[in-house]
Parts: sequence; structure tokens; C-alpha cells
Amino acid sequence: MARHARSYGKIRSIAKKEMGELVSEKTFILSVLIQLFIASFSTFLVIGLTSFYDPTIMGDVEMHGISVAIVGTEDNELYRLLQESKLNTRLYSDLTPAYGDFYEHKVDAIIIAPPGPPDGDEIMNVDIYLPKSEIKATLISLQLKEPLEGFEQQVRDVRTQRLPGYSPIEVNINTRDIKTSSTYFEFIYVALLPLLVFTPAFISGGLVIDFITEEFERKTMELLLVTPASMLEIVSGKVLVAVAIVPLQAFAWMALLSANRISIHNFFTILFVVTLIGLILVLASSAISIIFKERGVCQLLYSMALIFLFMVSYLFTNSPLNLVTRLSIDSIGAYESAFWIGLYALLAVALYVLTVGTLKKRYNNN
Repeated sequence: MARHARSYGKIRSIAKKEMGELVSEKTFILSVLIQLFIASFSTFLVIGLTSFYDPTIMGDVEMHGISVAIVGTEDNELYRLLQESKLNTRLYSDLTPAYGDFYEHKVDAIIIAPPGPPDGDEIMNVDIYLPKSEIKATLISLQLKEPLEGFEQQVRDVRTQRLPGYSPIEVNINTRDIKTSSTYFEFIYVALLPLLVFTPAFISGGLVIDFITEEFERKTMELLLVTPASMLEIVSGKVLVAVAIVPLQAFAWMALLSANRISIHNFFTILFVVTLIGLILVLASSAISIIFKERGVCQLLYSMALIFLFMVSYLFTNSPLNLVTRLSIDSIGAYESAFWIGLYALLAVALYVLTVGTLKKRYNNN
């Protein structure tokens, strides 16, 4: 009993030393601040990032203060459809005054409506002038999409009936009450949340490599081994620090996401999964560091393994990233989640046994 107490005391002393050095590490502090920024302003960042690769999510944004100049007449069908949209419209009889107001930023876009009726014979061209600002032009074009498509459909309905041999085909689409999820929802729970909570685990795997390999490179490992502390106790202290910071950061990031009105189910179960994966990565990195001892080689091997695991993680239904996603939206049963969490726990135990066995084989101490 006393022997175990002394061993725990040595591990705590080594962990305390590593924690002190970690707090003064500028790279680690910078990474934490970046994660803090992302978690604190997640709502704004999600809207901004999703609008870059899928601008259609901004289609429902109310365009207050946006005005569009319509060059045409009051009885024009396109003008009527634009009046029913969310845009503020101004009717002009000629392009010259409309272009003058557009140049002076009194109106934000110009639409030249075709003069003829939908059932005419002439080709109907719609000319649109948009501002140079890509964001503003994208938002206006999204708002124009619905009325323009409605006008196009009206013209098609009228003119296709005059085609020889025209016979309409009725198409019945059975949706089966299936609703697609929004891009915003997918980005939060499939990308943002898993990556944010697992980033501390990824970082900890690299940190423990630095903790161990720098002792070999600085030739200080021999000095530590002549102390009463064994190699197992030295590595255990470093592993303890690397694993301990994972749930602390993950808890803070999820709390900030919740403060941004992002609902997260199974909060503490996710925290346990993240800690478990962090332990697996840290133990694997420790084994690599003990075997190869060189920081560059160890970081390269760890990075390659991490990239490979990250790429294949979305191929499996209950990989760690997908498991966190399913837990956060409460789409997994208790027995299924317990099975996979138990499987990851067994993997962590196996890696612990492997690490301890490697230490005993190489250093012949308990």
C-alpha cells in the first residue's frame, strides 16, 4: 500500500512539472485560444462558412433595405411577381434614370423586364445588373431566383401548349414524408462539433510525444532514471497531463456551443467518449515515442496515422466522430452506444497493456 502511495506521489510530481511547462508553451496556448474563439463565436462562423460553399442557405434571409429597379410597365407580369417577393421594387420607364440611381447606390440592382406578354411570339430576354460586391450580388440573386423561376414557368406553360403534338405528362412524386436536413444543421453536428471536441485529443497525442522525446534528445531521461522514479512512473506522469487536458477543453467548448444556442444531447457521454479517444491517442503516441525516441520521426508517424484514421472515420457508422454526432442529436440507442464505448474502452486497455509491456521489456523495471 505504501509502495503504491509513493508511486502515485512520483507520478503527481512529474505531472505537476509537465503541467507547469505546458502552461508556458506558447504554441499550446495559441491553439487553445483559436479553439476558444471558434467555440465562442460558433454561430457566426457557421453561418459565414456555410454561406461560402452553399450560398443557398442565405436564401431565406430577409433583405431589409435592398431595393431593385424594374425597367418596364405596371402591367408587366415579371414586375408583379417581383412585387410579391421580399425585395423592395422601384418602377422606371427608362433605363437611363434607373442606371443613374444604381450608380449613386440608390438602388442595388436593375432588372429590365421583357416588354411583351408571356403568350407572345418574340424571345423574352431579362437583363439584370448586379453590384460588384460578390456577397451582396449573391444575396440579391438568391432573392431574385424564385420570382424569375415563376416567370419562366408561366411563359413555358403558355407557349408549350402551342407546340405541335403537345401532350402534358403528369408526374406524381411520392416523397414518403422524407425531409432533408439543412446545411446549417449538418455543418454544426457533422463537422463543427466533432472536430472541435476532438481537437484537444489530437493535440494531446502530439504533446505527449514532445514530453517524452525531449527527455531523450536533451539527455535528461538518464538523469530522471537515476532518481527513485521508474520509467513507468515517468511516462505515466506525462500521460496523465496529456489526457487530463482533453476533457477540460472539451467541456469548455461544448459549454460555449450550448451558450450559442446549439443544443447538445448526451453531454457527459460525449465527454467520456472524447476522453477515451484522447487516452487511446496518447497511449499510442507514448508507445511510438518510447520505441523511436526521435521527435521528428515520432511526430511524422503520429500525423500519418492520425490523417489515415481521420479519413476512414466517416466510412464507419459508429467511428468516434460519427458516434459523437449521433450522441449529440440523440439518434443512437443506449445499448448501441454502450457497445461501441465499451469497444473503445477495450482498445484503450489493450494499448495500456502494450505500453506497460514495452516499458518493462526495454527498461526492466516495474
